[in-house]
Amino acid sequence: MFNKHQADLAFRQWLLTPLGAHLLAVEAARINSIVPTLFGYNAVILGEPDYLAALTASPIKSKAIVTLRAATCNVPLICSRLDKLPILSDSVDLVYLAHCLEFASNPHEVLREAYRIMRPDGHILISMFNPFSIWGLWRNFAKFSGNSPWSANFMSLVRLKDWLALLGFDIMRVNHFGYCWPVKKCNTVTLQTRAEYYGQKLELPCGAAYVVEASKRVIAFTPIKPIWTEPEIISDDLAEPTV
Repeated sequence: MFNKHQADLAFRQWLLTPLGAHLLAVEAARINSIVPTLFGYNAVILGEPDYLAALTASPIKSKAIVTLRAATCNVPLICSRLDKLPILSDSVDLVYLAHCLEFASNPHEVLREAYRIMRPDGHILISMFNPFSIWGLWRNFAKFSGNSPWSANFMSLVRLKDWLALLGFDIMRVNHFGYCWPVKKCNTVTLQTRAEYYGQKLELPCGAAYVVEASKRVIAFTPIKPIWTEPEIISDDLAEPTV
């Protein structure tokens, strides 16, 4: 059984494989089609530094990455637990959870921390592996090997939506991606390209992963105006002033 740092390192190494690099590129393209309309001052990625490419099209200039281990990166990098973020509350406009919930021992607390640091009406992007896909079926056999990403906890979209609603998020949209086979021998560049094209065009919910966009719900209070009443005149007989 891997500990958190070993699982994090194993996933980082998997992203360097042809299959991992392909899914990373597809996810980056998917995220970059969303972020141009998400404005603000600060963006934070919770996950591997490799996912910084997914925010290339973001108009937000100030970006930072929070991860479990040190790495080389051209943006500020914070080494910290993801369920105890050293970031001020209500200070981040965009939070991107890049496949970190699958490896978290307490994913609900990670989501709660993300909600805490977000500004009112801020946005969150969450990428997850899809258990109801070919990759999910393959994981049922490959998870016993302990290899990444098959050792991760694939979370269903329904469960994630329930958690988001409970914490106070409004779900904006969901996109599926990654329609290639999880086996290297079954993939060619042509097959990957065609599968991705038709899968996204038909919006099939069986992609290897999905990304959820949600916003932080803000409860608006309607001020109650005070009710003014005319003062009651007790008597018309007023005392005359004396000299």
